[in-house]
Amino acid sequence: MSLKTKKIQVLNILSQNLNNPNPELVASNDIASQLNLSLSETHLLLKIMNDMGVIESNVDHHLSLITPKGLHYLERQTTH
Repeated sequence: MSLKTKKIQVLNILSQNLNNPNPELVASNDIASQLNLSLSETHLLLKIMNDMGVIESNVDHHLSLITPKGLHYLERQTTH
């Protein structure tokens, strides 16, 4: 799976969280299991995405949420 595909899948997971009545931070363990990735690979992916500004995550990348920039990025990727 390409890096771009992984990023889009993470953004999809985080954007689905916004559908909850009280959206909460998403645990990296949950993301890893949904994408079938190792936790270390997931943390690296989250760090890259945090640096891009499409997600916000805590210092150790254990909890994340999508940003408005991430929603825009996801919208652009899924309409092309």
